[in-house]
Amino acid sequence: MRVRSAVVCGVALISLAGCGSTGDGETRIPAGPTSAAGPFEAFQRRAEVAAFVAAFRTTFPALADGRSDEAIASDVTHVCLDDLRDPSTGQPTPDGEAAALRRIPGRFERNGITPDWTTSRTILALASGTACSPVEVDGS
Repeated sequence: MRVRSAVVCGVALISLAGCGSTGDGETRIPAGPTSAAGPFEAFQRRAEVAAFVAAFRTTFPALADGRSDEAIASDVTHVCLDDLRDPSTGQPTPDGEAAALRRIPGRFERNGITPDWTTSRTILALASGTACSPVEVDGS
């Protein structure tokens, strides 16, 4: 339940912080950088990744302490794109969850604290519910 409330809180914080009003009652969502970024960088800028970062900071303050948002976003992007999916095809891999659980402790270790199995499962669940959620691909 704590993870769910952290995710909801993180999404609410991102929604509030990332939007603005145009003055005519419409809500404006700021556009991301327009430079040609690779798939990794583009994925890392998704609102879902920012929601993960906010929820991760709330849920795991000791693991987040002293880390930049960009570093946390990079780690979860690796989980989403390299562990849960085949990096060459982008398709889910049958052993993606096991790969993620093997790599999460090393990726998220901080201040001498290495995530145990339970913490790693919670990080994976948080990532799956936010940052790694399905990406809508425009078929046009």
